[in-house]
This record gives sequence, C-alpha cells and structure tokens, in this order.
Amino acid sequence: MKITTRHAKTHQNIPSSKHHTMSSHHFFPCLLFLLLLSLHHSLSLAKRCHPDDEDALLRIKAHFNNATAFSTWTPQTACCRKWNMVMCKRLPNTKIFRVNFLEISGEEGISGVIPSAVGDLPYLETLIFRLLPNLTGPIPPAIGKLTQLGLLFLNWNDLTGPIPPFLSRLTNLSTLGLNNNRLTGRIPSYLGRLPNLGALWLYQNQLTGPIPASFGYLQNGTVLQLYDNQLSGPIPTSLGRVSFGILDIAGNQLTGDASFLFGEDKQQLNHLNLSRNKLSFNLTNTVMSGIELEAELLVLDLSHNMIYGQLPTWLGHASIVYQFNVSYNQLCGPIPTEGGALQKFDASAFSHNKCLCGAPLPPCTATHTRVPRDGQAGCWGQSKLVKVRFITSMR
Repeated sequence: MKITTRHAKTHQNIPSSKHHTMSSHHFFPCLLFLLLLSLHHSLSLAKRCHPDDEDALLRIKAHFNNATAFSTWTPQTACCRKWNMVMCKRLPNTKIFRVNFLEISGEEGISGVIPSAVGDLPYLETLIFRLLPNLTGPIPPAIGKLTQLGLLFLNWNDLTGPIPPFLSRLTNLSTLGLNNNRLTGRIPSYLGRLPNLGALWLYQNQLTGPIPASFGYLQNGTVLQLYDNQLSGPIPTSLGRVSFGILDIAGNQLTGDASFLFGEDKQQLNHLNLSRNKLSFNLTNTVMSGIELEAELLVLDLSHNMIYGQLPTWLGHASIVYQFNVSYNQLCGPIPTEGGALQKFDASAFSHNKCLCGAPLPPCTATHTRVPRDGQAGCWGQSKLVKVRFITSMR
C-alpha cells in the first residue's frame, strides 16, 4: 500500500508540473500580444483624425470635385497617418492629434477658388497652396481665422485682388509668400508690423504705390522680395534701419536715393538687387562693413538706373560670387582693383556707363577719369569740345 500511495503521489505531481510548464509557455506570449495590441489600439486612437478636422478636409476635397490628388482622403483611413498632403501634431499633455500642416502643391485637376473650409482647421501652422495655375479668385477671409499659422504660401497661382486686411491677424507668421500671382493694389502697411515676420515674398504681381515706411520695423536678417511689380516713389529712408538678409526691389518704378541701404551696420546683407528702376544717387561715398567686409554680399545688382559717381574701393574686397552688375548707369572713374573681386566679372557688368575704365574694361587715361566736384559722373574727353559739352550738360 505504501508503494501504491507513493506511486499515486508521484502520479499526481507529474501532471501538475507539466501543466505549470505549459501554462508559462503560453502565458507570456499571450501577455506580450495583448500589450502590443493595446499599444497599437492606443496609437490608432491617438492618430485618428479629429472629427472636426476630418470634416473640414473632406469638404475641401468635395470643393475640388474629388480630384485625384485626394484619392487617399477617405473616411475609412486616419488622416494623420494615411492621407497625403496632411500632417498632424499632438496637442501638449494630451493624446489628441490635430491637423497642423496642409500642402496642396502642383496637383493636376485643382481649379477654382481657395475653399472657405480651410478656416475650419484651427490648428494649422503651415498652409500651402502653390503651383496651381487654375487656382483663382481672391485670398478668402477664412484664412484670417488661422491665427496659429507660421508659414503661409499662396504662390505661383492665379490669385487676384488686393492683399487683404485680415492677414494682419496672423501675428505668428514668420514667412508669407504671395508671389507669382496677379494681386493688385497697394502693399498694406501692417505687413511691416507683424512681430515674427522674417520673410516676405510679394514679387511678380501687379502691386502699385509706394513701399510702406513701416517696413523699417522689420527685423534684421529679413528676406524682402518685391521685384517685378509696379511700385513707385522713393524708397522710404526707414528701410536703412534694417540689415536685410535679402532685399530685392528690382523691376519697379522707384526713384531717388538708395545710398542708405548700404552701411557698416549691414553685416547680414548678402543679396541686394535695385536694378531696373529710376534711382539716382552718388555711389562714391557708400560704405560697407570695413576692409574685411564681415558682410557676405553675394549678389549686388544696380544696373539700369541713373546712379552716378565712382565705384567705391570696398567693392574690390566684397565677397560677391554670384552676381554683380552696374551697367546702364552714369558711373565714371577707375574700377577698383584692390582685392580683385570685381575683375572676376566680364565687361558687360560695367558697360554703358559714362566713363568707367580699367580691367575688365579698357585701361584708364588721365584725361577721361576725372569726376566733377559735385559727384556727378562725367567723361572729360580728350578734346575741348567734349569738355564743353559735359559742362553744358551739367547746368
């Protein structure tokens, strides 16, 4: 009996040990699977479209007649994970994701006006409608509701009308691109007072009137591109307070002085284009930041104006490597050779002036490099007749 009991106990213990081992092998994989499933479920819930955002996006899709560009925009998929042209951001201290980025760019089949539904995406930080030649109409008031926007690109389209006043509400804007449209009217002065604006692209529109004096409040390093419009009048002297990174106001009808755009404090200036205007000032006494030229002035184009005087010596030390042009002005005297920066450019960059000379132009001679005392450039020719004609023309 003892043997039977001992065997019975042994028989009872064996199944118990076997059951415990099998349970361990199955329990941990099951637990891991459940944890992963729970995590996946949590992430799926977190990155689902917020219903308000999904509704607004689907209305944008419907507005553009369900164009093929929106083929991934379906209610069965999460917009924050699966929809192209859309990105989301988690709100601080929550598991809620909201749409903060929308770019509709270069897509075929997009035509008509910008839909008002964009204004129902209140967490947008970046909004881009660009390279859409059939996108027409004015900038809609709905965009004025998007007060969290830091970047707004509505460029290379066919938008018309003025730059609207409601953009003044977008005080978080750091970059505003409205270039390459058919916008008309004056540049509103509030643009110069947007506290975070560091880049303003308004070029290649049909804007008229003066450059706002409020642009003198723009921050140092600002990129300001206003070229190829119909702007007129003098450049506000307030712009001389700003050390622009890029200032391009070419191809307008601007008049008067621009010498204040140079200066020893312009160390951030690397691109200055004043060409194709009606500017008239003495270039002789303009200065930049010393012989060592801490400023990296990579582009300087003053061509097609009425600028007079001589080329200042600091130009010979400038780090101009991409573009230099002073042609079609009234400049006179020797081209600076010290530093050698200007000799990298061919003669066309200096052509059609009154009497510039020296490499890369023909050598200077003593009889035709004198500049009159009033700073107006003129050529003192080798004959008395030329000299008389010049003096007469100066009256």
